[in-house]
Amino acid sequence: METNNTTGASPLAKYTRQPKLYISLPSGGNWYSKDNLTKTSDIEVYSMTASDEIALKTPDGLITGNSVISVIKNCIPEIKDPWMIPMIDFDYILASIRLASYGENITTSGSCPECQNVDQFEISVQSILDHLTGSEFQSNVAVNDFTVRIRPLYYKETSEINKVSTTVQRAITQQIPNITDEDEKQKHIESLYAMINESTLNATISGITEIVTPDGETETNQITLKEFIKNTDPIFYNKVQEAYKSNAKKMEVPQSLVACSECEHEYKVGATLDQSNFFVRG
Repeated sequence: METNNTTGASPLAKYTRQPKLYISLPSGGNWYSKDNLTKTSDIEVYSMTASDEIALKTPDGLITGNSVISVIKNCIPEIKDPWMIPMIDFDYILASIRLASYGENITTSGSCPECQNVDQFEISVQSILDHLTGSEFQSNVAVNDFTVRIRPLYYKETSEINKVSTTVQRAITQQIPNITDEDEKQKHIESLYAMINESTLNATISGITEIVTPDGETETNQITLKEFIKNTDPIFYNKVQEAYKSNAKKMEVPQSLVACSECEHEYKVGATLDQSNFFVRG
């Protein structure tokens, strides 16, 4: 039976979204500006909406990162500018939204290396969060008698690298096969990979916050730091690259031991946090 609402408030108002969980970021709030994050614990996480799910099915939005940015803004409104999330927190944030939206498990597939049988497995989202909570970013890099201090890259910086990589891969598969002259083809390939190298170089150098000399003097000016790294012994850049790779390794989602349903062979599978499929309900 239809009833008249004389108060002016919608009867649906009491059913609006409420936080599904509260999180503390692995970074402890380090590397955020005060305008971007005003608290570092008990941060509200809301479940995704229908609009969020639609956004995450838009290929162009996923490639540019705009879809993921939109979802984070909607699900974790405490973070004002998701582009400036340090990567030590990024996968943790995605996993939190996944847990708030769909529940405890992620469905992932694995192909048995012995018999090639494909199985579906359930992986706990909470186990991913627990692992990422313990991640620590190693900021100090020793290079000879110098100390180079780095920060985690921001999502915007890694997104730019991914966009360049995507552009290069498209060119390799769509343009390169149409070039008949072998010399021209090789030059084009080299120029494409140079784009990736330059993009990675710029992002890596931008993550350097300070260099301490053997005499204990410090330099923090970004322009000076970039010029020094670009024009000095390559060991500085290589050591910083190694440090970023080591940090990334520590923050990888651990693999789970599973058994093939056909031959019972045991092997390991992992859940991917890649934005294009992580949010698929499963």
